[in-house]
Amino acid sequence: MRIVAVLLRRIGAALFTLWAMITLTFVLFWAIPSEPEAFVYPYAQHLSEYQIKHADHLLGLDRPKLEQYGDYFWHVVRFDFGGQWSGALVNADQKIVEQPIRPVLTGALAVTMSIVLGGAILVLLLAIPLGAIAGRYAGTWLDRTISLVALIAICTHPMVIGLILRTAFGDRLHWAPPSGYCNLIPSKDAVCSGPDQWASHLVLPWITFALLFLALYIRMVRSSVIDTLHEDFVRTARAKGVGEARVLRRHVVPHASLRVLTMVGMEVGTAIGVCVYIEAAFGFFGLGRMAINNFIGSAALDLPQILAVVTTITFVVVVGNVIVDTLYAFLDPRVDASFRSRRMTKEAAGGVI
Repeated sequence: MRIVAVLLRRIGAALFTLWAMITLTFVLFWAIPSEPEAFVYPYAQHLSEYQIKHADHLLGLDRPKLEQYGDYFWHVVRFDFGGQWSGALVNADQKIVEQPIRPVLTGALAVTMSIVLGGAILVLLLAIPLGAIAGRYAGTWLDRTISLVALIAICTHPMVIGLILRTAFGDRLHWAPPSGYCNLIPSKDAVCSGPDQWASHLVLPWITFALLFLALYIRMVRSSVIDTLHEDFVRTARAKGVGEARVLRRHVVPHASLRVLTMVGMEVGTAIGVCVYIEAAFGFFGLGRMAINNFIGSAALDLPQILAVVTTITFVVVVGNVIVDTLYAFLDPRVDASFRSRRMTKEAAGGVI
């Protein structure tokens, strides 16, 4: 019942957060200066008053704002997002023909989530044991070496790390494909697809992602291990004759890892932002590139596409925090539903902002 209570509270908070973000992004839609008429008349140097009104009518921008909000919200609920302004055409019947956003968005989401999930798993696989070793031997040369290497990695820009790895291990040594993304699901029509090709093309992006976050998580695990080593249950285990390696593996590391789980939920939004640079370094087209491309080379912004990206990122961040909260409540029986809900809502907001 305790876990169900936590889950219900977090789902309720998540739904409210999603609605608030959808509404906020729609309001900001009208605050961003744009030239939607340029998508209907891409070759016109100076638009007339008639062309502006005609373009607004074709795009549905002359309708009441509340009606447009209802239409936009219904598209979001269906994960449809409507059509994009880029590439819009006016047919012989004087009706606008727009390319749907969902196929492009789905492909970009798959790329970004592949980087985030694989990179996050690699971070945890490296940070937890390295942080535990650094905490167990705090103050020694081993602790200083681990901290120094991780600190150098976090001080380097992710695009620089990506380009170095791509040049060294992709272009020169040929240990991994230097660029390009392959679909996870096998397909005869795709140039490359399947789990093996998918993983091989993501090895370098995963390493780039992990190196950026490694220092933060190592230091967190290290600090938590140092604190946990002085807890009463650790001293009790030692008094019973349990070996030091078993104490560290069975008692200290699991307790210290709970703090890492909290940080994972807080860093979901940051991780997606980092993917902008990783996608650029390795030639991927994910959510970051999809959003950034709208701001480059043109004064006219494809606002429906931008709104779709922002809403999708919000959904991923909120769902990620719900999953982390549920796992935390499952792993730590001391967590009270109401306390955990209030504390994690504050932490999640800080992580997103």
